[in-house]
Amino acid sequence: MGAQSQLLSPRTSLRYAGGNWILEADSRLRGRMLSKLSALKNRKWVQVALLTLAGTFAFVLISLGLQFPIFEQVDAGMFWREAFGTLVVSIIFVAPLLVLLGSKLTENASLKQKYAQELAHDSLTSCLTGPLFTAAIDVIATSSATGRRPGALLVIDMDHLRRLNEQIGYAAGNQALSAIAAIIRASVRSGDLVGRIGGDEFAVYLPGATKANAEKVAERIRNAVAEASFEPVAGGLTWPLTVSVGAVLFETDATADELLLTADRQMQAAKEKGRNRVEYAHLRQGSSPSRPSLH
Repeated sequence: MGAQSQLLSPRTSLRYAGGNWILEADSRLRGRMLSKLSALKNRKWVQVALLTLAGTFAFVLISLGLQFPIFEQVDAGMFWREAFGTLVVSIIFVAPLLVLLGSKLTENASLKQKYAQELAHDSLTSCLTGPLFTAAIDVIATSSATGRRPGALLVIDMDHLRRLNEQIGYAAGNQALSAIAAIIRASVRSGDLVGRIGGDEFAVYLPGATKANAEKVAERIRNAVAEASFEPVAGGLTWPLTVSVGAVLFETDATADELLLTADRQMQAAKEKGRNRVEYAHLRQGSSPSRPSLH
């Protein structure tokens, strides 16, 4: 897949580059995260630099204009030496200011990109936030020139998070969620999407995945979590981690919300059947998200 850009909303876009999907938010969306920055925008920095240069040269010209009648009668060579000295001194004083303005301009642009990415990702797990994950599914699914792309969607829920929080503490629960997120990200392809859609729920979108691909990824995630050695307290007991997974394979024009709802139902079915398992549904052409085929 080459570099491409898709519109999520009139103010937000998702760009695919280097095997990753990158959020690009506009100034209005980023503005909430940029309150710590200087009030001056990039354009204003440029204006300040131009005004500084213009003011400096205007000062030099006015100074030379006032001195010219005096030096013309005495020594023209002295006048030009004075003019050169005035110009050099002005440049010496202005150059550091221009360097400072340039560095601030670069820093401002870098921070904008940084905060835009932080806005797109959950701070605990580094996964996409729920709303952006949902919007991104529709973007990628409709990016094919031949129509909506088939694929698979997984909803992954950590088992017994409440019990862990109550017995060990919420810090241990956060550690477990972070560990599971890392396992999920390590188990998928670079072009797949991983999002955190709830307190203990993750979702994985597998564009173009076949039934065999989806089953392999789902089982890989479930098995890797179950085999992970998790110690919520250093030197303490090892807490068993498991997840329940609901998977939906689709060939239809179902929306992201419909896919998530179908996969969530399968995840709940996995919980009811004992947890630490995967349940599947298949949305074929002409089938309804409320009545998928089960297997």
